[in-house]
Amino acid sequence: MRNRTLTVLMMIFTLMIAPLALASPHDRDGRGHGHGHGHQQHDRKHQKQHRKHEKQQRKHERRHAKEHRRQASHHWKRGDHIPRQYYSNERYWVNDWHGRHLSKPPRGHRWLNIDGRYVLAAVAGGAITAIILNR
Repeated sequence: MRNRTLTVLMMIFTLMIAPLALASPHDRDGRGHGHGHGHQQHDRKHQKQHRKHEKQQRKHERRHAKEHRRQASHHWKRGDHIPRQYYSNERYWVNDWHGRHLSKPPRGHRWLNIDGRYVLAAVAGGAITAIILNR
């Protein structure tokens, strides 16, 4: 009889505890907020920051892609900056500027031959001063 009573009590206890174990932390106080309420505010703030970060990331990616397209197609114009890979690489330098009927480059500038165009650029930062089609 004692074993049967203990078994029945254990079953009742288990049936009473199971729903509490399955309930979310937000529902345990019976009002639907309480302990979980602060977490919801934190989650909203985190989501807002995440959306802002994603928006900034997309803007950066668009700007980078636009810059890459402009440089890749070499549709540069006066005042643009060419990538360092060109003005610091001797392969593109034009040392015989006089023999190619180009003017003497000003101090701190260099003539470059990039894809059939002569580009006069500042050595310090790559700012384009002039562009001439190959002759």
